[in-house]
Order: sequence, then C-alpha cells, then structure tokens
Amino acid sequence: MTHISYKKEFSDIRQVTSLRLLVDFAREHDIPALEILKGTELDLDDIEDPYCEIQVWQELRAIQNLLEIDDDPANGVILGMRQHLTCYGTLGFAMMASRTLEQALTIGAKFYKISLWINEVSVVRDPDTIKFVILGHKLPPFSQHFLATRGMAALVTCVQELTNSEVYPCQTSFKNDRPDNMDEVGKAFGTETLFGQKNYSISFNRSLFRMQLKFDDRWSRMRLEDKLSNTLERRHSSTKNRVKEMLLQMSNEKLSTEPEICRALGCSMSTLRRHLHTEETNFRQIQSEVIF
Repeated sequence: MTHISYKKEFSDIRQVTSLRLLVDFAREHDIPALEILKGTELDLDDIEDPYCEIQVWQELRAIQNLLEIDDDPANGVILGMRQHLTCYGTLGFAMMASRTLEQALTIGAKFYKISLWINEVSVVRDPDTIKFVILGHKLPPFSQHFLATRGMAALVTCVQELTNSEVYPCQTSFKNDRPDNMDEVGKAFGTETLFGQKNYSISFNRSLFRMQLKFDDRWSRMRLEDKLSNTLERRHSSTKNRVKEMLLQMSNEKLSTEPEICRALGCSMSTLRRHLHTEETNFRQIQSEVIF
C-alpha cells in the first residue's frame, strides 16, 4: 500500500484518545505499537500522555499501518464499541448533562471538531426515524470503510450509554458485502442490517430522541459548553501566538520555561514542539523575540 502524505488536508488537531485505543487493539493482536506508529512522528510517550494532541493525518497513517497488517472488516466496529462517553472527555460529560438525546447529539455535532469522529455526517429526518448518513468521500480510500463502521459503532455505544439502555438501530446499512463472520456486526448493531448499499447509514426511532436523560443538568452543561468553546478557539489560534502571549504577560525576571508553558497550555512538551515545528518555529526563537 502506498503511503501518501495527508498533512495539509488533514491538519485538524484532536485528542490522542482514539489513536491510543488503536494501539491497544493492535497490542491485543500481537502487533507491536511501534509498527502502528510508523510515519506518524509520534512515540510511545506521546500515546501515554493524557494531554497529548495530534493531527488527523497522524491517526490516518496509524490506521493505514494497522490495515496493512490486519484488514479484518470488523476492526472498525470493534474499536467503535470501545469509544465510551468518557473517551470524549469534556464533550462526553456535556452530552451526559443534556436534557434529551437530541440535545446531546446536537452538542456533539456542534463540537464535532473536538469529538473522536473524522467522518462528516448528513442527517435525514423522516416522520418515524432519524437517519445518519456517513460521508467518507473526502477521506483516503483505504480508511473509508474502517472509519464509517467505527463511527457507526461509536454512535450506537453513545446512544446506549446516554439512554442507559440496550437500544439498537432500527436499520444499519453498509456499502461492503455481507461478511462471513457477523458476530461483531450483530453485537454492535443488532439484526436489522443491510449490505451492498449505496451509503453507510444508521437509523434510530425518532421517539428515542425525545427521551429525557438521567443526568440532565443545565448549569453543568452550560459551563462545559463554555469550556468546549474555549478549546475550539485555542485550537484555531496559532501555537506560536499563544506561547508569545503567555511570555509577554510575564515580567523579564519571571520569564517562563518551556515546561511551564506546556503546563499552562495543557499539553506535553513533545506536542508543543511538534506544533511549533509545523509553524516553522521553536520555543527558543519565540522566547528570544519576547526578550528583545
């Protein structure tokens, strides 16, 4: 399989969580973690760092590495079922604090860039159902089946955990042919599955979206949404400008060190250096600009 660089097209920043799940899955199948991390510019310390942020292209490269070794069509489904609400961090808790399932998924869509999803989604509202059509045409071909099935399985897991019930989709459609082994598909999606379809899609009964959630808390949800908005704003601003702003806020006598800046930004040193390298600078250069 040819390795193509997707750095420019897929440079969005995201948490390392789904990549960590990918590495854990590989280890369970006796695939060395370093094989999965080839070409990602990441090491094991990055994966274990709870503050590590990566770019989408790095996760895509790791997915490509996995599929070159093990291309079982059920891999995406298995990994999607492991994406529990807690994996989403602040976003997961904001969804849990929502009034209804519809509000929770609306928050998830609003902060899509912070979620573990890579696919875009189109929503079709019918009188009795709501269908989520998974759009993967902008993604590298090798990743489309994996990411679509991972996303659909993650959505089912999310719905089940938010409603505290073993609800299944009323229909799930796949573009691929019916696999010989249906165990994982049945476990994730139930029995109403169609194969060889035009799109990947998943539908739920509309009444489900009006269900009041157990942990509805308006005030917590508002605080968490503010935090998510700040995270989006931070990710959209350049790392260089954020570092420079922090340094300028301090007197020369108390000029911050790189580890202190990392703590303030909530990221690891390797993450900071990687982002600055992408912007063709480094901490020492920024520090010298502030001093002089």
